[in-house]
Amino acid sequence: MCGMNNLLRLSSILKICSSNITSSVLRYRSTPVMVCQLQCFRHIGHYRKIGMKNVAPLCQVFENVKSFKLYSTQNLPGKKIKDQTENILTVPNFLTVGRMIMCPILGYLVIQNDYPTAFGLFVIAGITDLLDGWIARTFPSQASLAGSFLDPLADKLLLGTLFVSLTYSGLIPLPLTILIVARDSLLVASGFYVRYISLEPPRTLGRYFDPSLATAQLAPTNISKFNTAVQLLLVACSLAVPAFSLAEAILPVLWYVTGTTTVLSGLSYVFAKNTYRIITRSRVK
Repeated sequence: MCGMNNLLRLSSILKICSSNITSSVLRYRSTPVMVCQLQCFRHIGHYRKIGMKNVAPLCQVFENVKSFKLYSTQNLPGKKIKDQTENILTVPNFLTVGRMIMCPILGYLVIQNDYPTAFGLFVIAGITDLLDGWIARTFPSQASLAGSFLDPLADKLLLGTLFVSLTYSGLIPLPLTILIVARDSLLVASGFYVRYISLEPPRTLGRYFDPSLATAQLAPTNISKFNTAVQLLLVACSLAVPAFSLAEAILPVLWYVTGTTTVLSGLSYVFAKNTYRIITRSRVK
């Protein structure tokens, strides 16, 4: 223990007298220190011998100074670090952006009471939603962390636009729309917060809104997925009733079911764990 204490008191200014000896590594305050067994160290102008017979290696053994140098410099504060970026120009992301572009068009068609056209465009939007998820799961090269943010964001924009426009047209009650929009707004704000806390310094606007900079991955809960399906069903039925002159008896039932699943899904994000995963930055070798 005496040799250990003397070793830990050494500063990082250590010059190894011999580089041909198998060596072990100790860390003192995050500073890598090479220890050559039974050798002398020059410390600030004078020599000091340390007995190493009773000191067991604390880290992996390096065979030469070159491997130690690589190890001892890989975690130094001055080492350059690069952000983990990814390819965002994927087919699922293009489909997701296309679904976002459909939102104002769908809202305009509903307000203009052009329900058949709005219903057809909504079906196309639903197909793109299923297709981008299938492509991302089937082809790993088409999956991206940005898609885990963009896909739910596109769904919320689409549903929010349709719920507001359908409420304006008198097809969906106002309290239900307020509940859905409030819940989705909180989730979107939470997503922006996760982006902020997962973004390592420097936190600039350019890096914050850079979609190719991967910092976190979202994982929706099962009840949230079910709630999205129920909301899509309600919107589809609300468009189909005036478009094809169908009976309105099913709509009130869907209103209550949608309200219930919306509340439950919102609570699931409060109590559930692992709804997002922060991606650490990779280091330059």
